[in-house]
Amino acid sequence: MGPYNNPVSCPLADLYETETELVFEIEVPGIEPECVSLQVIENFLIIESKPQKNLSAPVYEGGRFLCMERQTRAFRRIMNIPIAVDSIQGTARYRNGVITVRFPKLKGKWITIPIEQQ
Repeated sequence: MGPYNNPVSCPLADLYETETELVFEIEVPGIEPECVSLQVIENFLIIESKPQKNLSAPVYEGGRFLCMERQTRAFRRIMNIPIAVDSIQGTARYRNGVITVRFPKLKGKWITIPIEQQ
């Protein structure tokens, strides 16, 4: 399995909604925000990263790793956007290793379709 299919290599994420927004919080510790890309295609949020150049060699201050669980390789995660949102007005912010993506909710309204008799 490559890094794009391995669930271990995907970042952890939380998804919640407020009255006006849908919010994704995606953990990317140690990954610079310029190495992460966010895209929306239909009702999916795609989060991708490139491998970190400075983390490719498993060396830690002259020692060697005995356990290495933090994300250092490229990843791709596709998450469903479960409700109607305005993806064009979406925003993303990076703080303390977490990317927070916010989408305003679209207000649903009832539409009555008249039935034509033939």
